[in-house]
Amino acid sequence: MLLVFVLSSDTTIKEVMVEGVSSIEGGRKDIARDHAIKDALRKAVEQAVGTFISSETVVENYEVLSDRIYSKAEGYVAEYKVLREKEERDLYRVLISAKVKMGDIKDDLKAIGILVEYLGRPRIAVLLEDEDIRGTIEDQFVSLGFPVVDFKTIEKNTEKDKMKAVLEGDENLAKEIALRNGAEVFVIGSSKVTEGDYRGKKVYEVVIRAKVVESSTGSIISSKVLTKKLPFDEMKAKVESSKEIANLLSDEILKNWKGSPRVVYLKVYNAGNKVKSIKAEISGKVRGARSVNVKEIRKNYAVFEIITNSTVQEVFDDISEIDGFEVLRFEGSEIEVRYLRKKGKP
Repeated sequence: MLLVFVLSSDTTIKEVMVEGVSSIEGGRKDIARDHAIKDALRKAVEQAVGTFISSETVVENYEVLSDRIYSKAEGYVAEYKVLREKEERDLYRVLISAKVKMGDIKDDLKAIGILVEYLGRPRIAVLLEDEDIRGTIEDQFVSLGFPVVDFKTIEKNTEKDKMKAVLEGDENLAKEIALRNGAEVFVIGSSKVTEGDYRGKKVYEVVIRAKVVESSTGSIISSKVLTKKLPFDEMKAKVESSKEIANLLSDEILKNWKGSPRVVYLKVYNAGNKVKSIKAEISGKVRGARSVNVKEIRKNYAVFEIITNSTVQEVFDDISEIDGFEVLRFEGSEIEVRYLRKKGKP
């Protein structure tokens, strides 16, 4: 039985009370006590993991969590105190108060990709001019489990003058280009590297200004300015600074991505007099849909607005599985399908 009482709202350290139990074998109560404490510490960490991801995600990734998180439970506990202990037939029980390092658990969940997967894996476009900084930020996002839209593909699909304007900071144009290339969020900003001298040694000051924007709404998820002076060569200074700001931005994406609903527009051709039943089908088949609204009805099509907590990609995947829908187009937050009437049905 697991008993947990949250005593602090601190986002970094959380104090919980948990019960651990172990069997007494060969009369060795001392060993049983040690095992009961280890059981309690593991349960404290399991509880902490459950504050970041759903029980379904825990079950699906139990083997990875066991190997990478639960197996080193003691390392996530800053300190603990045994409050009560007792023998109960062939069992030894302990009740402990444990201070769990929530920040470390969150970092490790992010490092193994589970936290990103649970929060929807938004596709990211990095639209920064400096190739070294852009490439390092992209690599860091990928290492954390985020899918990244290839910059060369974006460049190939975009007129040169528009690409130049985006790299100079045109957010409206960046929003349009990100949507066209299937990016759900984009990073835009600027960077500057200045060479200096410190006691006869070269130092490089790297300043990176970066903003993360949700492509479908234009809302700002995060805005960061990083300034670092590093006694490396220029490339190393860029790499270290880029990794750091990527980590800062990823934390904000993970914190805010699921917080605001997204809007997806679905145009259904050949809807006819089936608008009501199509709306019901969408509501029932698209996971995370908060509401489905009919925005427009024409002679040969109807437009539905889907407000959802899921990513656009997840909505598209669910729409693709609906019987009778033939996908015609998927771009940004817009999906177009043709409704195929089944034989024998009007």
